[in-house]
Amino acid sequence: MDYDYLARIKASIMLYTHKKTSNVLDGEFSSIYRGRSFDFDDLREYVYGDSVRDIDWKSSSKTGRVLIRRFIADKKHNILLIGDAGAKFMGDTDKGEPKKDIALNVMGTISYLVNDHGDDYALLTSTNKGYDFSFFKSGKQHLENLLIRYEKCLNEEEAKPLGETLDYVAENIRRKMIIFIITDMDGVASLNDNLLKKLTVMNDVMIINIEDAYLTGDNLYDLSSKTYERDYMLHDRKLHQAEIADRNSRKKKAEELFKKHRISSVDVSRESDVVDKIVELFERHKNENIG
Repeated sequence: MDYDYLARIKASIMLYTHKKTSNVLDGEFSSIYRGRSFDFDDLREYVYGDSVRDIDWKSSSKTGRVLIRRFIADKKHNILLIGDAGAKFMGDTDKGEPKKDIALNVMGTISYLVNDHGDDYALLTSTNKGYDFSFFKSGKQHLENLLIRYEKCLNEEEAKPLGETLDYVAENIRRKMIIFIITDMDGVASLNDNLLKKLTVMNDVMIINIEDAYLTGDNLYDLSSKTYERDYMLHDRKLHQAEIADRNSRKKKAEELFKKHRISSVDVSRESDVVDKIVELFERHKNENIG
């Protein structure tokens, strides 16, 4: 991990805040705020992802169950960042930029913003050894560790399909969260009505789609076959028009599905657009979910 990376992200965000002063994470989300104030509320049983610092050991020893202290909620959120990965992220976007670089920049930008807001956040992604889950924390060291872990995942060719990862989240992480999903066209295609229904019943969900390169163009390398495409196919005008039409059709279906489940999304193709796109996503989600 390049340790100037966070400095570059911070500089990009600061440049934006000179243009807009409102905090993009302020305001109402449908997810219930997490409780971190000093006013004790009650106890509940431990669930996957809870911090051990909130365990009430005395009450746990009496009941024989691991219990967590809950507090009167202040306006802080639980943020879960789900990073898609695998060989497909070795490719480029439709603007010719590396997908994995943009995915890491998106992860870093969101992490920086939520960390600055004082929220607890976690990373969940998959590796060839299974799921990598960072637990909910905050702070600069946690942010750096999260980026290192995601960068490592992005450099591995094997990863579980996004749909499986989201199903794992819906079944195993029982808390109200704001979920950011970083994926691509293949990941979006794996989403379905039943899965999104389970995921959104308790959580706010936002999706960042890293745009894929077109299959028609110049000097195209196929990651699945590990070969370059034939030149006569790359420059076929009818094939290119058919590919554009197919991509637009897929996007329209995805938009209809997202609208049904009150999910907001943006497409990103360039690193230089990341901060503007993330802020646009926050604001779009709040505007679309008013009332």
